[in-house]
Amino acid sequence: MRLLGVMIFAWCVLPVSLMAQGSSDYQLTPMVVDQAGLRGKSQDYTVDSSSSAGGSGSSTDYTLRVGYAGQLMDATSISIDEAPTPLSLNERGTLQFTVTAVYDDMSRSPLPGNSLSWLVQSGPFSSISAGGLATAGSVYQDTAAVGRATYGSLSDTVSVSVLNIGNDDFGPYAADGLSDLWQAQYFGESGSQGGPALDPDGDGMSNFQEYAFGLNPAVGSSPAMSWSGIQLQQRGVPLPYASKNGGTFTFRAVFLRRKDYLAAGLRYAVEFSGDLTDWRASSSTPSIIAEDSEVQAVSVPYPFFVNGKKARFFRVKVETAQ
Repeated sequence: MRLLGVMIFAWCVLPVSLMAQGSSDYQLTPMVVDQAGLRGKSQDYTVDSSSSAGGSGSSTDYTLRVGYAGQLMDATSISIDEAPTPLSLNERGTLQFTVTAVYDDMSRSPLPGNSLSWLVQSGPFSSISAGGLATAGSVYQDTAAVGRATYGSLSDTVSVSVLNIGNDDFGPYAADGLSDLWQAQYFGESGSQGGPALDPDGDGMSNFQEYAFGLNPAVGSSPAMSWSGIQLQQRGVPLPYASKNGGTFTFRAVFLRRKDYLAAGLRYAVEFSGDLTDWRASSSTPSIIAEDSEVQAVSVPYPFFVNGKKARFFRVKVETAQ
């Protein structure tokens, strides 16, 4: 009987250690053990410790595996985090890159910047720091730049569009009054003949004048300007033009003007003379008579007289607006 009483006493104590621990909001049964783990729940919350032996709980970016004293994971790829829309960066601006490792169980984890190696693969990144801060250089047009991150044997690339926000701020052509794009088009990205005062084709017109009149600075002489209707067919130097309306002739000075002259800071002035000595600036607003994709042929009427002499000559002066 004494032995039976001991056994009964032991059986009565054991359920006390298995009692659920609870509060008004939570209930936890910590001493119940099974193969997979039971669901704990309260009025407001439910938690599944595992859905199977060593199961996992996951979110968008992370996976937590429970049921193990430790776990081993191998990174299978890395991914440079990108915005949903194509990345862009203003020239001379900066952009911080972050990188995520993807493991063999599809879990993800951000990588510290100092664990990565960065390389400018192509394009106008001036640098990418050890921490993944990219700095864009100057460009003369929107240009793609590609950076590469390496983590052990794994790597990923990112493409960024470096945006041109200034027309006269590129390399050796910066702040010289000419469009960087125009200079790069005719003289390359680092040409020595692209300065505004130079005349590499020897035709007596400087690069600045060739630019302002939409001419080719690599061609020594320009053909005569021509147009059909409102379509400019051939670019050329300024010329006098006479049109007849009934029995009356009208004489006009015709020259080419860049369509973007206002944005480029160009100012055109037409002057007339009767003797090549005394000149008078025209007050007439130029009229557009023809155009192509970049320039307009515009005309200004001759005045009858300049300082008492019949107007016979004209010239076009171009300056940069200050």
